[in-house]
Amino acid sequence: MPTWLAAVIALGALAATYFLCWRPMVRGRGRCGLAASDRDREIAALRQELRDLRTETMPDGRAVDPLDR
Repeated sequence: MPTWLAAVIALGALAATYFLCWRPMVRGRGRCGLAASDRDREIAALRQELRDLRTETMPDGRAVDPLDR
């Protein structure tokens, strides 16, 4: 593939990413990432999962150290 064609493809990909992702995200439409409420729910779910993992016990009742995995 000629170098100029690879450069054109790369520039096209960058332009598409800018117009379809970065620009709407900066303008507050949030199409590319999670919306604030979705992000907050995801963080809460991950924190709950972490709490569950930290309090997990073995079948014989011993506590599990998360660093031993």
